[in-house]
Amino acid sequence: MTPKDYLNFIRWKNVVMIGVLLFLIKYVLFQRFELNVALDHFHYSVLALSTICIAIAGYIINDINDVEADRINKPKRLFVGSKISRTRSYNLFIVFNSIGLLAGMYLSYHVGHTSYFIIYVLTSLLLYQYAKYLKKKLLIGNLLVAFAVFLSIVLPLVFDLLPVTNPLNESRQVVVFKLIGVLALFGFFLTVIREFVKDIEDVKGDKKIGVRSLPIVIGIQKTKGVVLVSTLLLSSAIAFFAVMLVSFDRIATVYLSIFVLAPLLYFMFYLWKAKSQNELHRSSGILKIVMLLGILTLLLIKSA
Repeated sequence: MTPKDYLNFIRWKNVVMIGVLLFLIKYVLFQRFELNVALDHFHYSVLALSTICIAIAGYIINDINDVEADRINKPKRLFVGSKISRTRSYNLFIVFNSIGLLAGMYLSYHVGHTSYFIIYVLTSLLLYQYAKYLKKKLLIGNLLVAFAVFLSIVLPLVFDLLPVTNPLNESRQVVVFKLIGVLALFGFFLTVIREFVKDIEDVKGDKKIGVRSLPIVIGIQKTKGVVLVSTLLLSSAIAFFAVMLVSFDRIATVYLSIFVLAPLLYFMFYLWKAKSQNELHRSSGILKIVMLLGILTLLLIKSA
């Protein structure tokens, strides 16, 4: 495999997005609100490393278990058994998963809450079980992937804010807890919608391996209807949040309207017209861009 193939194998675009998200939370949002934090630069880097490694391990184990379906759904993007051996793929999974778990264990010990390590263990186990078994279950796999995204967004709250939150700084810290909570919910629901779109795209291969995805159970057109209704509800929630921001941050309101709501409306129109696998893949790509644009909202939010 070429270096470019390795980068695509570990989903470098998703990795960069995780890195950007964690950077903005720590060095833009937390600093702008002048919050008390538990992690210095080095230990926050360990947090980022652990999160990224667990994510990469999840991508790899999913590819290992999706070979049969991927031969049908995306033969040109097939890695395991084509560009990289199954054995080497497993070895890379073990390496990245081990680094992520060890970094998470060290970080939990550093903040004085060893029980936090359970977050990493559960995430790793769930991603493994998702790839092996749960992906084939109706809705469960979609929700698990979305939950993993939710966790990656709230981890800075758990490790950087919670250990130093006390009655003296609680009111200021809680404001950011709520903002990150909103962002995490946005990531969760947008990921669920994107997973439904990917299920529509992957129907042929999924049928072969016995996946009970939503489009296989209720049909493609009905699943499109579910996606459109879900996107409309998410757009309504974002519009409500944007209106709430008007009183103290009009720039953020305008940004959300133009760069998050408008693309979501475009996505709805494009998906409804989409018929080919390439068009469905582009629909999924639109949602990934919306996710990034939503994350960049953190650059605009100001402290009161």
